Amino acid sequence: LPAPQGGIHFPWGQTTWSFPSALAITCITLVGIHLMWGAVNLAQTYTLIGVGLQALLRVRTELYAYLQFLPLRFHDGRRSSDSCFRVAYDAQAVQTYFNRGFVTILGSLLTLVGTFFVMWKMSPLLALLSLAVVPFLMMAIVRYAGRIRKETAALQAQESDVLARASEGLSSIRVVHAFGRESHEIDLFRQECRHALEANLRLSMTNVASTFVVGTFLALGMAALLWVGAGEVMAGKMTLGDLLVFLAYLGMLYSPLEQLSYTAWSMEGAAAAAQRVFEVLDTPDDVPDPKAAVPLPAGAGAIEFQGVGFRYARGDEVLHNLSFRIQPGESVAVVGGTGAGKTTLLSLLPRFYDPTEGKILIHGVDLRNLSKKELRGRQGLVLQETVLMNGTVQENIAYGRPGASFREIEKAAKEAQADQFILGLPQGYQTSVGERGVMLSGGQRQRIGIARAFLRDAPILLLDEPTSALDATTERELLDVLGKLMSRPTTLLVTHRLHAAHRADRILVLEKGRLVEEGKGEELLTQRGAYWRLWQAANG
Repeated sequence: LPAPQGGIHFPWGQTTWSFPSALAITCITLVGIHLMWGAVNLAQTYTLIGVGLQALLRVRTELYAYLQFLPLRFHDGRRSSDSCFRVAYDAQAVQTYFNRGFVTILGSLLTLVGTFFVMWKMSPLLALLSLAVVPFLMMAIVRYAGRIRKETAALQAQESDVLARASEGLSSIRVVHAFGRESHEIDLFRQECRHALEANLRLSMTNVASTFVVGTFLALGMAALLWVGAGEVMAGKMTLGDLLVFLAYLGMLYSPLEQLSYTAWSMEGAAAAAQRVFEVLDTPDDVPDPKAAVPLPAGAGAIEFQGVGFRYARGDEVLHNLSFRIQPGESVAVVGGTGAGKTTLLSLLPRFYDPTEGKILIHGVDLRNLSKKELRGRQGLVLQETVLMNGTVQENIAYGRPGASFREIEKAAKEAQADQFILGLPQGYQTSVGERGVMLSGGQRQRIGIARAFLRDAPILLLDEPTSALDATTERELLDVLGKLMSRPTTLLVTHRLHAAHRADRILVLEKGRLVEEGKGEELLTQRGAYWRLWQAANG
């Protein structure tokens, strides 16, 4: 094609350019605009996504931290898988708010304002008529918002049940295999998945219905405007070209309106998930730290129960008016039948729970006036079943005292008579114990737990049925080890093994949460009371 004669004049300058130069400027300008738009869009997206991800990181971290500090009363009534689901998935609702909610709303509102301004300049009547559909859209948003939130909450709860079923089935895989219940567990999992599918289908159908309603209102609005606009053209008030341009702008106006409707429903779904997060964050700590904690003196102080009673959230009273004193350095065993309240009594000392009646003193100070961190830092705990983390032997022994040197860890292992079997492991102290310590035997796990207590070297030692799950030989060996451990601090031993209780300085006998006898083992046998009956039952 021949180049235009006389050159080309751009409106923003005085220079007249030749056609090749003008063409080059135009091409460069188009590419430059595209690159600038891409850079701005990239920066905007990176910033907003970064804000959303930072919010997600903060919410997840704070939620997990709050779960860590909530008392056992909260965790007793919940499945751990549900808490994990809230941390992993429900917390993502915050990111949805930032990335899909605020960004979409801001962009849509800017488009709406700009487009409506142009339409108003073209025809105020048609511009106002184009907004007639807005009240109907608002009614649709309000009507479906509640359903979407409710069905999203139901879906999240059902997905949590799927995770719980999978977690329970896989964590109990040894029992499942032992009893040949694989098909049963698969059926249970399939049933939970089917319920989740049905919940997902209900939510999807609600989304489809809401989308159809919005589309119908927008189509009716466009048809009404076309009808009125055609009348304007026939009356000579606007040209057909103006009407077609106006209809194009109408599409630009209705598109963000439609997007705002979908965003509102999306944020309702995100709000349902976020509500599950805030349910946890709004849970009060019923075992709070005091505002001004009393410092705990050094050394092994006396422990005193004064009229202590306790009941769980939805149950009968477990402990009734317990009063006794343990002298510094004294070892006391607590015995009784199943359900007597022995473990509950022990759980009150680290403030896993607070008594519902009375008070517990250490060094003459009410536990409620002590910092939980300092209180628990002065206690060593050996449980009936030692829980190990998925780490090395060394890391698990040092779990209660992370800064301990390897020499100290090795010394504690030797005192617990665990050093020999540890050195026989493939990587010794660096051997991974597996999830919950599955790579070790029950006796080996208990020795690791006792080594923890030796390393902690706390002035108060709490032992909860430390040998009940072991065979007789291993139990005798561990009792000798525990005897050395109990000779140092103030010790409270909970056990139903009476020969283990006999090693203590004094024995407390519980029946249905009440203290019915106390004294040395031989003295209690001569009284032929509650302890004597337990002894007779244990020894035939």
